[in-house]
Amino acid sequence: MRITCIFFILPLFMLASCQDSNKDQSLQKVRGWNILAHQRKNAIKALNHAEEYNINHLQLSHKIIMDLKDVRDSARLRLCRDLVKKAHEKGIEEVTVWDHQLYNLDYYPDRFKTEQGKINLDNPDFWKWVKKDYRSMLDSLPNIDGIILTFIETGAHVEDQYSRIMKKEEEKLAALVDTLSKVIIDERNLNLYVRTFAYSMAELKSTLNCIDLIEHPEVRVMTKEVPHDFFLTHPVSWYVKDINKPVLIEFDATHEYHGQGILAGIFPQVHMKRLKYYLQFDNVVGYVARTDRYGNTQIIGRPSEINLYALKRVIEDTTLKSETIFEEFIGKHYGDEAIPLIKPAFKNAYDIFTSVYYTLGIHNNSHSRLNYYQSSYSRHVSGKWTDKPYAYVKHGVNKKFHYWKDVVNHLSPPEYKQSEGTTLAEEVPSVIDSGWVQPKELINKKYLDYLITEKNYGVKLAHESLQKIREAEEVVKDSSAYEKLLHTYERTYLISQLYRGMTKAHFGYRLYCRGEQYRSDELVGIIKDGLKEIKEISGEIRNYSHKGPSGQYSWEGDASRAMEYYNQIAFEGNNQCPGILQTDS
Repeated sequence: MRITCIFFILPLFMLASCQDSNKDQSLQKVRGWNILAHQRKNAIKALNHAEEYNINHLQLSHKIIMDLKDVRDSARLRLCRDLVKKAHEKGIEEVTVWDHQLYNLDYYPDRFKTEQGKINLDNPDFWKWVKKDYRSMLDSLPNIDGIILTFIETGAHVEDQYSRIMKKEEEKLAALVDTLSKVIIDERNLNLYVRTFAYSMAELKSTLNCIDLIEHPEVRVMTKEVPHDFFLTHPVSWYVKDINKPVLIEFDATHEYHGQGILAGIFPQVHMKRLKYYLQFDNVVGYVARTDRYGNTQIIGRPSEINLYALKRVIEDTTLKSETIFEEFIGKHYGDEAIPLIKPAFKNAYDIFTSVYYTLGIHNNSHSRLNYYQSSYSRHVSGKWTDKPYAYVKHGVNKKFHYWKDVVNHLSPPEYKQSEGTTLAEEVPSVIDSGWVQPKELINKKYLDYLITEKNYGVKLAHESLQKIREAEEVVKDSSAYEKLLHTYERTYLISQLYRGMTKAHFGYRLYCRGEQYRSDELVGIIKDGLKEIKEISGEIRNYSHKGPSGQYSWEGDASRAMEYYNQIAFEGNNQCPGILQTDS
């Protein structure tokens, strides 16, 4: 089992010149932002709005400093130093950068490795080397106020290294944290936060055990708003209340999996509900929210900024209702006259995305990119985080589904339901042990009808919302703000149609390939309708003049990905059956 502790060093209100005095203030409410992209112009844009949002904590991560060793890249170091300086000038007391440890094994001298190539954690000289190396990297950023240190998705996992003394994986992780804390906390007078992250319930349990083993008394915790990753259908991280350390909650206001601000990822009611839940616990010290997803996806100045606004207002007043947030934000950015028109469109965003980007409650894209892949049917299923794995799907379907027995079993391709060599078997073996899925193709006409009903609902709602936005043109005084809003909803409407076409073609063709007995004229018509919609909407997307920002997700790229599916279904076929258009006489 891979233990997935992630450790953050986040001094909350400590300027380099007055760290000791500010440590006493560090349990005040943290109001933080995280900037991921290395485009200076957009980073400065965020910093220029920090005071308006009462931001007192900043993280610089990913494309700026992802690993602390990135300070050895002169361009990254210059940008980071510049942003740290600018952030402090803007009154942000605490500015932090990220790190991932351990780095790749080849980063470490061979003298510390066993014959099998693993690091010998029992060698005290290794830990001395780590501390010396860490000091040298910290010396390059003397004005930062903290380090965000991640122990998952790293080059080498400390829990996989050799030790005769430390028998458990969490012991190795705790040893690493306590070693680094001697440099970070004791020598540099910074705070250390442990960030929880897990792919499964078993890993979550081990992560929490890891936290308990950390000896340094000043270590704190940072955890996401939901377990594992940022999905709308996930439950809150219920275990937060039982952590006996101060906890910072991490939010994704840009929505890595919901359009990254390029589409109408407007979910203030979700953020409000989650933050209100956490603020009831005395150990929760505040929040930090991501403001972009690479490239020029900074959401300040775009409709999705409302997600940041919701977090700001809730931490100021936990009694606020979402209606107030919608009206305040729309009135401020588009004018009070626009509220009756824009507010319904904003409120519809949640149902648009949960009926377009989700299929009967399971997520169907890869970091917002159109893709039917294994994680949708295993790693990303919200049912893995609850004892009662049920989803009630509205969207015209109005039916309660068991995530595994109903949704995954019928929608997942057989190869993702195997008892060996699959993400499902590795991360949720109880699903297979319970007999909730069978490794064979089970898509049928009843479920195909559910899917089409849901996607029709999403398209209809996206169209109605776009119409509301268009009606608001006459009353919105800021033409630039209106154009961004209009184009956001136009892109969202186009993508909703593309997903509907994909659903008809992809799932319909899988049913078609089950055999002759399934190949009715009705089914062939559904598949061809889907192919037609894919081709037409892909063309509209390519020809659309306002493709929006681009980061990890390129909206236009979905057209190309859809056409790859189109060509396979229409002409190439697979081992079970020919392309659907090849069967025409």
